[in-house]
Amino acid sequence: MKKILVPTDFSKTADNAIQYALALAEKFSAEIMVVNAYVPSGTSVMIDLTDILKLESERDLRIVEEKIKKTNPNIKLTTLAFEGDLTHAIKSCVKEESVDIIVMGTTGGSGLKAKFMGSNTASIIQKIKVPLIAVPDGGTLNEELKVAISTDLHNLKNTEVFDFPKQIVKAHSGMFYIVNVTEDLGKIDPVDFIDHAADVDELFTGFEHTFKFLEGDDYEREILEFITIHNIDLLVVVSRKRNFVNRLFHKSISKQLTMHSPVPILVLTD
Repeated sequence: MKKILVPTDFSKTADNAIQYALALAEKFSAEIMVVNAYVPSGTSVMIDLTDILKLESERDLRIVEEKIKKTNPNIKLTTLAFEGDLTHAIKSCVKEESVDIIVMGTTGGSGLKAKFMGSNTASIIQKIKVPLIAVPDGGTLNEELKVAISTDLHNLKNTEVFDFPKQIVKAHSGMFYIVNVTEDLGKIDPVDFIDHAADVDELFTGFEHTFKFLEGDDYEREILEFITIHNIDLLVVVSRKRNFVNRLFHKSISKQLTMHSPVPILVLTD
């Protein structure tokens, strides 16, 4: 991991995502790139408004840069005020700057500068090809990291896709929970289970790991309850589970779960 991209709308959640990215950068001696995207609304003073938004973006990015230099002086940092929508900004940075991972908040602030964060997180996940960590308010990167990987009986064949979470777990003395949700445990083919367990053991050799089967017809609820009950620090999903990520960011979660902030989610492209 050499370069981490962090989009910001200067909200509290975006600032927390920056702190999460800085913690990663310290562990991996990585570079941080902070980008703010600004788009003027369609008015008769479009040019003047664009200039104003650019100046405000550059000013606020300088404030962010000064704060980071005070707390993390050894981290290489660049900032970018990008004229365009957030998705375009992220795709451009990933392509032009050889970004290895994106870290961004799951909610945003308010006003012109903030309207592109938050609700766009899930749609951005669908449009990028590098790992992305979506960080909610209060999401932190802890030592002895407990990482849950949401999987089925078939998506552990591409072993390279899990290289990144392995790096994170190794750097933080963590462990893996391999979690499968099924509607009826009685319908699981014993041969498939044995083969899958063997795949898990082989894939995570050298890492502390355990395999968990959950029974239920509400995939999102079962996963969310698991990460809450087991104090999971990071949830890992592969691309085929992006519908889950979309629903998680936009649905109302049960009263029990709203008492706890959802954990950061690492989305991988298979």
